[in-house]
This record gives sequence, structure tokens and C-alpha cells, in this order.
Amino acid sequence: MTMKTRSIAAIALGLAAASMAVLPMTANAQAAPTDYNYVGAGVGIGDLGTGDFGLSVNGKVTVADHVSVRPGVISDLNFSNTGETVFLLPVTYDFNPITPNGRLMPYVGGGLSVSTEGAGAVGPLVTGGVDYRITDRVVANGAVNWSIYGNSQVNGTVGLGYSF
Repeated sequence: MTMKTRSIAAIALGLAAASMAVLPMTANAQAAPTDYNYVGAGVGIGDLGTGDFGLSVNGKVTVADHVSVRPGVISDLNFSNTGETVFLLPVTYDFNPITPNGRLMPYVGGGLSVSTEGAGAVGPLVTGGVDYRITDRVVANGAVNWSIYGNSQVNGTVGLGYSF
């Protein structure tokens, strides 16, 4: 694991720990629903083939109470043999909001990661992040993803989504 990968993993664990620490302070009776859906785009950051930045497209589809599927694609936009696109298909547990206004909602989950780098790779995925409901229709989101295969990769996304 490279120093950059360790740093990103440490930041992800810190964010997850901070989110967990304030969860007991959430007033469940006043919590905003976690059953919104969205589609969005943003920036991919981290281990992305030939670069450290790329384009991300992601979304959230609620499938049950506090459970969502959050498909995503991150690409370094280099579509030659040395480029990489990562397809993510996690299932997440969506925690109740952790802010008094009910707009900041963390999640954790796991699933499947597929990379097109080199000969390609398929492996398990661990993910965690937060959604921030700016308005009823606009969601800011951030996530850290750990794709576990031969050359384990840590990457993240930051973006905006349209909620429906």
C-alpha cells in the first residue's frame, strides 16, 4: 500500500469514526427520511490509472428502509490501453441524519468493484461517505472507496446530484 493510499484510507476511517461518534446524538423522531434517490456527477480522486483525478458519475437508489444501492463509475478519461475506468456497485446502510437540520447523512457499505486497468480486475468493495441535502432537489456527496484486488486501490468522489 502506498503512502497516498494509506493517507486516503486514514482520512476515510477518520470521517467514519467522527460520523459514528455523533450518531447517538441524532433525534430519531425529528430525523429526515433517508429514502431519497439521486443521480449526479463530480470529480474522482485517488488511484485512477494514469492520473490522480478524473470524472465520476454516481447515484443512489433506495431499496429498503436505510438500505440503498449506490452505483458509480470513475474514469481517468484516458481511454487508451493505459487508462482506467472503475465500475462500483455497493449496497449501503444509510444512517439517520447527524445534524440538527437533518441534512447530513452518512453511509457505509460494500459490494463489487470492476476495473478496466491492464487486463482488468474484479473484487470486493468497501465504501463510506456522506450526502448533504442542499435543497430538496440538490445533494452534495462525497465517498471513499476501497477496491480490494491484486493492486488494491483507494479512491474517492466529490460531486453534486439531482434528487428525485
